[in-house]
Amino acid sequence: MTTESDRNRQNDGESKLTARQVKFLPVLLASPTYTQACQAGRVSRDTLYEGLKDPAFKTKLDRRRDELVGPGACPALSERCEGRGDAGGAFLDAGDGRLKRLAARDILDQHVKFRELHELARRIEAIEERLEARG
Repeated sequence: MTTESDRNRQNDGESKLTARQVKFLPVLLASPTYTQACQAGRVSRDTLYEGLKDPAFKTKLDRRRDELVGPGACPALSERCEGRGDAGGAFLDAGDGRLKRLAARDILDQHVKFRELHELARRIEAIEERLEARG
């Protein structure tokens, strides 16, 4: 027996996500908190946490986050910071060299902190999974 959710699943080559999950993924990635993502995507927190338990959704989310914060993200960050809509990037166009340097340093510091937090969260998840497996 197939459910409506099963019929709505989309094959992206590796994982199967519902149309709703595919639509919500960019909202989740763009939002600074789960609460804001839920509000913007009109999804309940319970639905979000159920989605995070779905291995296909979690894998896709992790992959997309890695693309945002991985080693290849720095060129993209540099491009965004050249005054193309990024608030910090506007300071990089300032005439004051000191202000440019401070803005660039702040942007890169935030990027490094985000990568570190992402890695710590990944490690904590792995530890929690091992502890659960031990029972």
